[in-house]
Amino acid sequence: MVINNEILLLYYFMEIIMYGIHESPFNLDIDNVSIAVEKQNSSLLYRRSGVLGNSEKLLLQDSCLFLLNPIEPVNMPKRITHFLLVNFQKTVILEPGAIRRVYITFPIEIGVFISQGKEEFEIIDIFSFARFKYTLYGVPSNGIICKYWESDLYHSPPDTNPLYTGYIDLKIVNDSDHTIEINKCIFNAYGMKIYYEENKVVMKAVMKIPSRKLAETEFINCPGKGKFKKAMELYVSSKLRVTGTKCIMEYGL
Repeated sequence: MVINNEILLLYYFMEIIMYGIHESPFNLDIDNVSIAVEKQNSSLLYRRSGVLGNSEKLLLQDSCLFLLNPIEPVNMPKRITHFLLVNFQKTVILEPGAIRRVYITFPIEIGVFISQGKEEFEIIDIFSFARFKYTLYGVPSNGIICKYWESDLYHSPPDTNPLYTGYIDLKIVNDSDHTIEINKCIFNAYGMKIYYEENKVVMKAVMKIPSRKLAETEFINCPGKGKFKKAMELYVSSKLRVTGTKCIMEYGL
């Protein structure tokens, strides 16, 4: 059993090497996916191949820094929504005025950025080992399309594979005068703050419930301790206009 644990830790360490800054040229082989950057005369050829499909980009520059890190998990296979719905495998029941903390998982998407100088990065590729599903939250005539994910509930941080899943440290606050049943949580990608270390990818969020059918979710910064690094936020690096970072759940919990 000790041998198996050592192999698992080594596997995690090998995987997480993918995350972070890489100087060109380089070559990574992770879980049947190859990511390589090679020189071609005065240019760079970025190539991804393997079980997730192929992608090639020619960069007309002779050197560059590459950043690989987990990004907001709402971009694959297309960016059609910026909302993530996490469906709970167990119903949560919370008494009036209670504050509780649970841990839930979320799918990982990986972004490949190139440096544009002065710590500015631009996205050139996105891929994911997680499966893609979508769902409709609310009524068909006026609902919200969401990326769908199903998660168990944990009392402590779960063990996760940092290429496939991360976890959300979720504080649930029942500000209502009623006992509340909660089956799901919806998050706005514009406010996501993702952190990673050797074998973990994490976020921290708060869910405030003012009534039986209304809730508000918002991400908060993780404490700056340990080996955690803050991932590049895709919606910030892309200079997209942010209209709000909170998510209001008004079609039920």
